[in-house]
Amino acid sequence: MIEFPGTEQEVRQLERFLSATEEGPVSKELDALRGRAKEHAERLSSAVSIGFAGEFGAGKSSLANMLAGADILPTGPQHLPLPLVIVTHAEEPETTVGWWDKPTKTYAGVALEKAAADEPDFISVGVNSPALREISLFDLPGSGALDDSYKKTLELLKFVDCAIWCTNGTNAWRETERHLWSQVPQELRDNSLLVVTHADLPTVRDSLDRVLDRLESERDGLFQSVIPIGTPVAVKAMSNEPEPDFALWESCGGQRLAEQVLETASTRRKRDIAAARADIENLFLPALAELERQTEADDPETPRPEATAPTLQDSLSTVMPPLSNPVLQDWLDAIAGIYDDLKESSDIPPADFLRSCQEIVEDFAERLENGAEIDPAADWIPREFEKATDLLLLLQFESGDAPLRDAVSILTQLGDSLAWAGTLAAAPQSRTGT
Repeated sequence: MIEFPGTEQEVRQLERFLSATEEGPVSKELDALRGRAKEHAERLSSAVSIGFAGEFGAGKSSLANMLAGADILPTGPQHLPLPLVIVTHAEEPETTVGWWDKPTKTYAGVALEKAAADEPDFISVGVNSPALREISLFDLPGSGALDDSYKKTLELLKFVDCAIWCTNGTNAWRETERHLWSQVPQELRDNSLLVVTHADLPTVRDSLDRVLDRLESERDGLFQSVIPIGTPVAVKAMSNEPEPDFALWESCGGQRLAEQVLETASTRRKRDIAAARADIENLFLPALAELERQTEADDPETPRPEATAPTLQDSLSTVMPPLSNPVLQDWLDAIAGIYDDLKESSDIPPADFLRSCQEIVEDFAERLENGAEIDPAADWIPREFEKATDLLLLLQFESGDAPLRDAVSILTQLGDSLAWAGTLAAAPQSRTGT
């Protein structure tokens, strides 16, 4: 089972940055940072887009229907001619008709014929399918071998995060397909699959091994992998009653294809998350810290972080554990280090103080993951540290001294939790969560 990464934490961080800088001083640099943050937030808030492309008759619409888990797109040689069709998740079915240069309009339900009559540039269909919660499917118009329709395919591929190129197994990976794919950016190739369709046909099945050997030898730098699929067989396997025929689903290529699509989309999502995290750490948080310093310079009355030092010291004294609790003793030593730094310098920016707290909590969260240093009944403790890490990061987007007081409270509660959960604690104390 492919675990699709969540983006809620990063989106919250980006939204906090945008909120905190909304009333900031006007500058090209800050505007550029806000624009970059908005791009990250929009990307992480959207489903990963999977484009289905191929020459006419390659079976891409049938494949998209199969992966969507719904019979949405018309198929067959005489099917309704359509522009780009985007299939997304929606609680209630609806069809949106769109143009690049004028407002869209929406029809209730799946209404492709009505939408096509409007001669739109694209159509978006929303359906309530669990398969579409993390990904959206872009069914591109088929390209021709003897005309310029491949140029439209290349233009539309710019809108997708990952791609599935469908090649007809009866004459797989023709020169015209190579010509088109050679013009696709390398970044998209790295997130793409080559799917050999019609693998269920006897003429294809008899020569499939030879065809796959040839495609495997040619795919380097072009596709992540080559996957044969008998789409009608896969659809039959999943619609089998009273439960899907999983053996057939696997033998026809459905299982492998579904896993590869999710893995490709998941890899792309992880890369987007990593890029957002890097900008949060290296650009957005430092920018907030700089804004905070400017605010303090303009307003000398702004409270300094040292005002919280006595509160921290008092808080530490209330959770002093028996020294037979090693993990808590190490925790208090780490927190005392922050306190000593505050005493030595009254000019530590609040953001730096909060970042130091976050780093310590992250270190202990990793240490507690294996559970060897806490009471077995306290398996909730590592989750408390993980939540505290998120909270401390979010506090770095706030201004004033309230976030500092909140941070002290968080550290105190974590210490209380460790005092309760330490394996060598003399006596259990009341449980406190973050």
